[in-house]
Amino acid sequence: MGLLVAAGAIWASPVSEHGQLSLKGFDVVDKNGSKYILRGMSFFWDDWGFEKFFTEGAVKTIANDWGGNVIRTPLHDLNESRAKSMIDYAASAGIYIIVDYHSHCAHKNASGAQTFFGNISSYVKQKNYNHVLYELYNEPLYANCSGGNDTYAGGSLTTWKDIKSYAESVIPKIRANDPNGIIIVGTPNYSQGTEAARANPITGQKNIAYTLHFYASTSGHGGLRYNVLKGKCNDFPIIITEWGVSESTGDGKFDKSMNDTWMAWIESIGVSWANWSISDKGETSAALTGGASASGGWNDGNLTASGKYVKNLMKNLNAGKGLSSVGLSETNVDCSLIEGASVHEFVRNGIGEFGYSIQGENYMDSSNVKTVDVEKVAQNGKYLATQNSSSESWASYTVMGVPASGYYVFFAKVGANSDGYLRYSVDDGAIVDSVKYTSTGGLTTFKGFYNKIALPVEGSANLKLSWKGDLSIDALTVYEADSTDSLELKITKDSKIVSIGSAKASMKDQFHFDATNRSFLIPEGYESLTLFSVTGKKIYSMDVQDRASLKLNASIRKGLYMAVLKGAKGMSSLRINVVE
Repeated sequence: MGLLVAAGAIWASPVSEHGQLSLKGFDVVDKNGSKYILRGMSFFWDDWGFEKFFTEGAVKTIANDWGGNVIRTPLHDLNESRAKSMIDYAASAGIYIIVDYHSHCAHKNASGAQTFFGNISSYVKQKNYNHVLYELYNEPLYANCSGGNDTYAGGSLTTWKDIKSYAESVIPKIRANDPNGIIIVGTPNYSQGTEAARANPITGQKNIAYTLHFYASTSGHGGLRYNVLKGKCNDFPIIITEWGVSESTGDGKFDKSMNDTWMAWIESIGVSWANWSISDKGETSAALTGGASASGGWNDGNLTASGKYVKNLMKNLNAGKGLSSVGLSETNVDCSLIEGASVHEFVRNGIGEFGYSIQGENYMDSSNVKTVDVEKVAQNGKYLATQNSSSESWASYTVMGVPASGYYVFFAKVGANSDGYLRYSVDDGAIVDSVKYTSTGGLTTFKGFYNKIALPVEGSANLKLSWKGDLSIDALTVYEADSTDSLELKITKDSKIVSIGSAKASMKDQFHFDATNRSFLIPEGYESLTLFSVTGKKIYSMDVQDRASLKLNASIRKGLYMAVLKGAKGMSSLRINVVE
């Protein structure tokens, strides 16, 4: 696992040069603590006949001819013999390997996973290997799944809470043998829900990364780029263990422009990846044409458009050449891109930010609901609706960025044919309340209703909405009460659950909007104030440096807005209700 030889030249393999990998914040780093990016190939499911490519020749072709420094081995039935063979092939080629439990239902087989990863890590220890990464759960999907390939069960998505619990039962089995290997944990909804994991990460363990999957020619996956950036900007490690040039089916179009946009983005950030897939399946994402040898040694005639595109990326970028060598250029991935109320392409992940609009259809888990697409009616062209009006419905969300324990305003924009109550509970029913709504005149005629809500802790809150009968939910928001809200809902500074005494909360208290005279109280240390509409449109921006107060521009009409302060102290946001 040390040296590679070609045409009389000798050079160090990726593993011999970089050794044991670990995590430092967001980044994968090598034995010297230097950032190291994995770029390679994922093989296909090992139960479709394409396991024929699980050969030493194929692995060496990826390493030597394609320049890949990692392979991913998807194992649907936890075949230990096949895993060990692929681990040995990767060791011989001097590259890294991700051993992947390729399941949509792994949480139903925790005991099997514990045994498998325990035995595989024991093998790694026995062979003194340092090139193995462990992927515990390929793509979690439905909670009530019945097998690893089950993508049709329907119902509620597997929650991050259940995925985390499963992972925490498997990790010790690996750590008993391999205390340093990187462990990669899948995330909800086809491993797109990294924000749910970021809100409640696994603690007490080192070298734990989280999975994100995308298919670049699927327009709806574009918003996932911001999940990667949020990971980078918050030292939350993400590894893209599967991505395809195609649409999310693995087939369909190969949009090169969309792929270039994705690759420029993730390469500018510096995230590790494995492309799907080494197979000759006859679909867009397959790297090989029909009849390609299972033993490797493929020439360009054996490669599909996907294979040629990805080989070019690996061969040049892993050789240390810049993005220009593959026809790309650096793109702006500054953390300021994820501040404010920008609206990106919709990908359901169940996560919303305190003070900002959360789309009703962006739920984490649900029962008896459906997403309806409709133009020019709902904020995002979609809304959440009841499936069966005779049964109870519910949907859950995670609200991040809660400034402190305390009382806030819960606002819901709904459509209804009759009066009713939208109940909400926080953190598994610890706190329960409701907002009364009246008939809006139709399920697609949306109006806003609000009440106070108690959030017990700073950081994040799990919010569950429930209701009976027909109801449509366009959006919801949890935000700071301004003076009008405080009077109406009887929220005072003494309305405490535990304490609002932290420095962060104190600073937030100072940033205040007085609706009666349309003015802001501005704390020290801020330079600009920007006003956004509830849909994220920038209304105007003002310089507030050295100002203690600011009168709202007279042109601003009645309605709800988001005010964002920025400066040396960072960013502070406030939801305001302009009433006159």
